Amino acid sequence: MIFIIPIILGAAALITAGVGVAAGIDGISKMEEAKNIGQSAQEKYEKKRESVENTLQATQALAQDYGQLQIQVKRQTIGRLVAFIERMGQQASQSDMEFLEGLEGISPQQIQEYKAAALEAERFAAGALTAVGAAYAAGQGTVALVGLFGTASTGAAIGGLSGAAAWNATLAWLGGGSLAAGGGGMALGTLVLGGIAVGPALMIGGFVLGGEGEKALTEARRYEAEANTEIAKLDAFEDFLGQVQRRIIELQDLVKTLNDKAIEGLTELESKPFKREQDAEKFQQVALLIKSVAEIIKTPVLDTEGNLNEAAAALKAKYRNI
Repeated sequence: MIFIIPIILGAAALITAGVGVAAGIDGISKMEEAKNIGQSAQEKYEKKRESVENTLQATQALAQDYGQLQIQVKRQTIGRLVAFIERMGQQASQSDMEFLEGLEGISPQQIQEYKAAALEAERFAAGALTAVGAAYAAGQGTVALVGLFGTASTGAAIGGLSGAAAWNATLAWLGGGSLAAGGGGMALGTLVLGGIAVGPALMIGGFVLGGEGEKALTEARRYEAEANTEIAKLDAFEDFLGQVQRRIIELQDLVKTLNDKAIEGLTELESKPFKREQDAEKFQQVALLIKSVAEIIKTPVLDTEGNLNEAAAALKAKYRNI
């Protein structure tokens, strides 16, 4: 019977320690879960951000190429047409020039616009062509409790003792009484006390861990939600960049096609003396091709609100089969 107290206290210590350990394990588990959630969310966000950065760079590269193509067209095609017309002006009759200026795409105002575009392209080409092209496009109380409720093996109330006597009496009480009285004495009391102290400490620590784990899990889930929101925004932005890329490619292909046809026609016209009767139709075709190209390249891919320019889409449909 004398060992009932240490057995009860030891069991209580084991229970509290067990509860604390369980709570601690649960807390650690939640903290680990929170860590995984946070890392996963961060990885997803970083992966998406990197993807968007790559897509943005690819889009900028496309815009840069498109801007360079525009400069090339203005210099080598529109400028070439202007030079051809000026040569004609020196050779053709007044009536022939009036006739040609009456054709669609060759009005005096349009010729002046062509001249200005060609001169502007020459100035850009004279500077850093690549940069211009891109710009162009757009982180304890156990002892006290024993003192209140136990009695020393001497029969004196522990609470009435003081100093080392009180402490030794407490340890002996915890050990089931003094060795002389048949108990475990201070040695056993020390072991029991250690367990009693460790038990609540583990329990408290476990609950603290549990609470911190829950808190960490809540924060991780909040962070995950915020990351998912940002990822959704990046998804939308990347999708938009994809649309911009497709639009640029469409316009670039269209400009190249029309420009090739215009150059072919100009080469033919330049290959022989101009005769109104036989060359007017070819000249008109070249003028319309260059008018189409000029209208496309001066139309921004994006509007002033940063959206895809519907006017550019309309031009693509308008000149797709010219």
